[in-house]
Parts: sequence; C-alpha cells; structure tokens
Amino acid sequence: MQQVFKNMFESVKDGGKIAIQYCNQMYPFVSNAYKELNLEKAERIFQMYQLESRANIDQYCSSTGFEIVSSHEKPREQASVFENIESLLKYHWSTTHGVFDPSLVTGERLQRFLDQCSRGDGNPRLGYRYIFCQLIAVKQATQTKYDVLTLRFTS
Repeated sequence: MQQVFKNMFESVKDGGKIAIQYCNQMYPFVSNAYKELNLEKAERIFQMYQLESRANIDQYCSSTGFEIVSSHEKPREQASVFENIESLLKYHWSTTHGVFDPSLVTGERLQRFLDQCSRGDGNPRLGYRYIFCQLIAVKQATQTKYDVLTLRFTS
C-alpha cells in the first residue's frame, strides 16, 4: 500500500490534491452475501478487498510527503438499498469485476441469505448502512533554491 501512495505522490504536481474514499471494514451484509450466495468464489472475492484503518491510511499519506487537509470517518446518511434480488446480484457481480457468479445462487442459498437479512417481520431488508472514510491531502509545493549561475563567454 505504501508504494501506491509513493506513486500518487510522484504523479501529482506540486500543490495538487488527492481525494480518497475507502472502507476500513467489510460489513456483515456484504460478507454474508459472498459466503452464502457464492461460497465457491468467496475466498477469491475477499482477497480482492484492501481494507485499511483510517490510522494506516493517514500514516501512508503523511510518510509519503502529503499534507493531510481532511481525514474522517462518516456514517452514510442513507442506506444502500437494493430494489430486488436481481439488483443485489448485479451489484455484487459488477463490484467484483465479474468474480461473483450469479449462476451459483441457488434457491436454497438465496433463502439462507434472506433469512439472515430478516427484519423480524418475515420481510428481508436488502440493504445496509455503512461508514465511509474520506481523506483529502495536498502535495506541498517544493521550494527549489538555485545557486547563482555564472556564465562566461569568450571569443
């Protein structure tokens, strides 16, 4: 991860900013979907995630040379809610770049997952609230000092 920040630092011009939104944890709704609906692919999907704590991200950023302007965790005000099972499956398929395989979702697997999402009234809650982390940092302009350059031309 440190190399990612080094690459960003080298790529951003002096005075340029980076903005990062990241997750520091995988939420049970998401991890349960992978475990219950795509058990055969779950381990590979989990390996795709690079979850980092806010403290680690701040450290990577600062140690590379960025000055942190803002870094905070904020609960998402509105929950991510899926209209139906099809939209949930498409979401997992697209966010895992096709690794999540909707064809592996059997009726039995789907029912087990929906039972875990129950609101207590028999109706599943197809969504979740989460905390997202944001960081904004700037690459400070470097002050270059030039020595006096003396040129002598002779003929």
